[in-house]
Amino acid sequence: MNLDIVLLFGISAALCNACADMFARSGLQRISAFRGAAIIVGGELLFLSVMLPVFGSSFPGGNAKYLWLLAAGVFHPGLFLIFFLIGIEKIGVSRAAPIKGSSPLLGALLGMIFLQERPTWVHLAGLVMVVGGIGLLTSRNPHGRWKRADTAWPAAAALSFGAGSLLWRKGLDGLPDPLAATFVGVLASFIVVGGYAMLTTRTAPSSAAESKGMYFLISGLTTGCGMYLYVRALQHGEIYRVLPLVQMSPLFTVALSMLFLRRVEKVTWEVAAGAVITVTGAVLAAFKPWAFS
Repeated sequence: MNLDIVLLFGISAALCNACADMFARSGLQRISAFRGAAIIVGGELLFLSVMLPVFGSSFPGGNAKYLWLLAAGVFHPGLFLIFFLIGIEKIGVSRAAPIKGSSPLLGALLGMIFLQERPTWVHLAGLVMVVGGIGLLTSRNPHGRWKRADTAWPAAAALSFGAGSLLWRKGLDGLPDPLAATFVGVLASFIVVGGYAMLTTRTAPSSAAESKGMYFLISGLTTGCGMYLYVRALQHGEIYRVLPLVQMSPLFTVALSMLFLRRVEKVTWEVAAGAVITVTGAVLAAFKPWAFS
């Protein structure tokens, strides 16, 4: 197992996710979370559809692993994306992104139970730091603009991410083409998210909303690239190492929020410090066991 490959794919996926979060935050000013989620997943499918012929990907027939991938796509990016976008809408991207970054906790637990993964005390210490960072992020309610109960939305996104990661690992075992596997999972996500959006958003979008839809489309294209990189990372690393790397995106998200969303969101010292602690824990969790032996 090559640590450099895991780091490369994991951090690259985190950067893609952070950029996608920023575009999604801009789109939410005019479009509902459910409609935005459908556009994002559609953008992911568009990206993957273009990449399939470029890389000459194929879909081997008669493989039961597709069922695992379909289930994985329902949880992540499907349910994860809906919950996370609602979280952004409720409490802002600079808080929602680090909270959903707690997904390594559940992912590590599921990996230990079902995949016999064995993290060391260093990895566990990193996961504890993730929890501490989340606690700091939600420790104060500045100006009464959001409710602590609303943090349940990005927390639900974290749960979906963790469960989806387990299903992705199960489905990827025995399927050599990560691009084709990613396409199958994202297709299932599009069916779930798109169907739910049609049931919950019946009003026709305005011209202003349609223009904001481009932000979601760009977010989807970026997320599609991030999903592929995330799947590649899962092929080479354990869940308890990959998820913390991918969830380094809050560090990039907070930095981008401070630069570009000063008028939309107030980034306090608790938010910045919580993001740094969360990411530090993620880095510790990413090391291979022999690094500290």
